[in-house]
Amino acid sequence: MTYEMKGTLLHTDTGIAEKYSPIISEHFNNDTTFYARTRKEKVDSIDYRFVARVARNAMVGPKKSTDDLIGGSSGRINLYTHLRQYAGAVSIEDARALEAERNGIGPLANAWASEMNDTMKDLSKDLNKAFLDSGTTLGSEFGDAVDSLGAILQASGNIYGQSRSTYPSLAANVDLAVGDLALTNIRTYITTLKTNGGKNFVIYTTPTIVTYIRNKMEADKMYIGTSSQAGFVGALLFDGIPIIEDADIDDGYMFILDQDEYFIAEFLPFTIGTKELGKTNLTDTKFIWGILNLVFRRMNTSYKLGGITS
Repeated sequence: MTYEMKGTLLHTDTGIAEKYSPIISEHFNNDTTFYARTRKEKVDSIDYRFVARVARNAMVGPKKSTDDLIGGSSGRINLYTHLRQYAGAVSIEDARALEAERNGIGPLANAWASEMNDTMKDLSKDLNKAFLDSGTTLGSEFGDAVDSLGAILQASGNIYGQSRSTYPSLAANVDLAVGDLALTNIRTYITTLKTNGGKNFVIYTTPTIVTYIRNKMEADKMYIGTSSQAGFVGALLFDGIPIIEDADIDDGYMFILDQDEYFIAEFLPFTIGTKELGKTNLTDTKFIWGILNLVFRRMNTSYKLGGITS
């Protein structure tokens, strides 16, 4: 279907996709914390197979001139996950399309923009909450939610076709009965992750827990000079580690993550589909869709904490 604009410019289904793709990116960047901040990797298959290192190269080290140079390699395992499909339909009445055909694209463009904005708000919210969910059930097919932090970060069981007990690097650090969260506890958790090889951390937690942390940090805060201030200025950092608050995280939970060890695998970045859908009523329907999943190469450099009460 082609709509004629004033002048010689044509507005096609492909043109709609090009025009409103920036809206998709803008919403994901503004309306999500986890998706927006997480590294993306393009993958070539819906059934995504990847490799994780689980042991060092045993042949690395000092050698004498007379030593045999026997080949060695790092211990690696093959892992597997099925990506998930997310979509949202956007419909405009055929009467709007007719109006545009007769009077120019302006009214139709405005209608599409309004529907796209509302749909993206809902899709962004749904995806963000799914990533941050504390539930422990891993999905396996289209129709299931993306694998969440709660499901991936477990200390036992199987993941990606392998056993966590066989490969300790796939076993996350978990404490679901924290209670009072002392600042010294956070340092202890991070020390454990550093000992396991973690380096590049970020913390995700609820607004309530962020308030707990701010209050505890403020009690130790020192004011120097004659100027006064109340509260914190700028982003909240703990020993240089950013703390991100998100109301989509379940009450009492905190995730300390090693950002070098996880990413979002994307077979299809979110876009506006241009394939014509079967018509069942007097509307013109487009759809926003993407195919992706959250992937961790190792979990023992991340922590899942629950039961935080103060």
